Amino acid sequence: MNWDLPPKPTVRMTINGLVRGSVAALLILLLGVTGLAPAQADELDDRQRELQGEIARQSEVIGQAQAQRDAAAEAARQARSQLADAEARLAQAEAEVQAAEDVDRQRAAELAEAEAKLEAADEALRKADKDLRLARAEVAAAKAALDSVNRRLNEEILVTTQHSTGLVNLALIFTDVDASNLNQRTQLAQTLMSSSAAQLDELEMRRLALEDAEVRADEAQKAADEAQKAADAAHDEAEAARQAAAEQLAAKQYAQGQAEALRTEVANLVIARDQAEAQANEQVAQEQRRQQALEDENRAVERRIQERIAAEKKAAAEKAAREAEARRKAEADRKAAAERKAEADRIARAAKASKPAAKPAPAPAATSKPRAEAPAPSRSSSRSAFIRPVQGRLTSKYGMRLHPVTGIYKLHDGTDFGAACGTPIRAAAAGVVTERYYNAGYGHRLMIDHGKVNGTYVTTGYNHATHYVVGVGTRVKQGQTVGYVGSTGYSTGCHLHLMVWENGRVVNPMARWFS
Repeated sequence: MNWDLPPKPTVRMTINGLVRGSVAALLILLLGVTGLAPAQADELDDRQRELQGEIARQSEVIGQAQAQRDAAAEAARQARSQLADAEARLAQAEAEVQAAEDVDRQRAAELAEAEAKLEAADEALRKADKDLRLARAEVAAAKAALDSVNRRLNEEILVTTQHSTGLVNLALIFTDVDASNLNQRTQLAQTLMSSSAAQLDELEMRRLALEDAEVRADEAQKAADEAQKAADAAHDEAEAARQAAAEQLAAKQYAQGQAEALRTEVANLVIARDQAEAQANEQVAQEQRRQQALEDENRAVERRIQERIAAEKKAAAEKAAREAEARRKAEADRKAAAERKAEADRIARAAKASKPAAKPAPAPAATSKPRAEAPAPSRSSSRSAFIRPVQGRLTSKYGMRLHPVTGIYKLHDGTDFGAACGTPIRAAAAGVVTERYYNAGYGHRLMIDHGKVNGTYVTTGYNHATHYVVGVGTRVKQGQTVGYVGSTGYSTGCHLHLMVWENGRVVNPMARWFS
């Protein structure tokens, strides 16, 4: 049979189920019809043809269901593929988030270090500024002290100069100055000279102190300048670290957003995958149920053929027993007649001996010998080669093959011949039509019992026809048209699915009976 696998379950499948239920009810009627006499079955042909339209529509529904089944399997495959891709992208995004967080921590550490450096630089700058202020104050104080000494020294020099000029000496000559005044003047001059010398020493000390203060002030200024540069650099470094940290934070937040979006996508894809796989699993379950129904159908057919063969064997045995009993009874009658004839002959001879003048008694009338019942004609055939029911290309052989949905090996229980719908189906050999009905898997079915062929009971089966033109009980000749090729049941195209049973067991049609 050219049929594939279960459809994708949708709302439409519920409608399909209703249609199938309706058709099943109609088919039950057909099954009941097959048990009627040939004349009654022929009377219902019109009704069956009316049902063929409904059956054809059911075949179309099954075709749509098969397409939906394929779509479900493809959807499950795509969902798994998309989920795997999304999970890979999510893993990459999460790795990027982790890397971003690592860099973020590094930038935070760098920022903390830069801010610590900035704090230290600011502290150093504040200390340098304080030292510079102190140095400048020290310079100002030293300069003020030096200026004070200079002023005092200038005053003393002025006084000394005034007391030591030539006019003063000339005045001593021409004025009346006693020795005490002169001595006082001399002592004053010496005192002024000693004070000036001390002032000069202090001046030198103040000058040196001023120079030291200025040196320290210069060093403090340099330190302050260096501290300012360091503080500026630390500020720049801290600002750069803040900028880098801000940029990294934005990058991390973006990566986290991407990862979260991918997590949502993955979650949605997981739902889609689970739904697709659930639908695909339902298709597998439906296909398994359908396959089980076909297997049950085959077992039922084999059982019926075997029961029919057993009935034929029983009938043959009973016939043989009746014939043997008839022969035994005929033989007994023959012997009884012979004994009666012998007794009559003996009596006649005795009478003749006692009455010689008497006329001989007439011989008793001959008893007619019973004839045994003529054996019924046997349906055995000596032909070993059957003709092909259609002249079409062999499209699928008998044997085990991998089920594309369930993934298990199952038996293709016949041989498929590709032929156009409406092509006549011919009886492979002479025989009697024993079954004719519709099955959801095989469509329109017809079986012909060919009796015993070379010691083997042979039955041929024809499936998926549009309809048949012979009924149950009809005797057909080899080559007689019995129906027409169709695509009913689980079929994907016009073809004939030919089956053969040997002694009630399905076998390969091409192994022995067809060339």
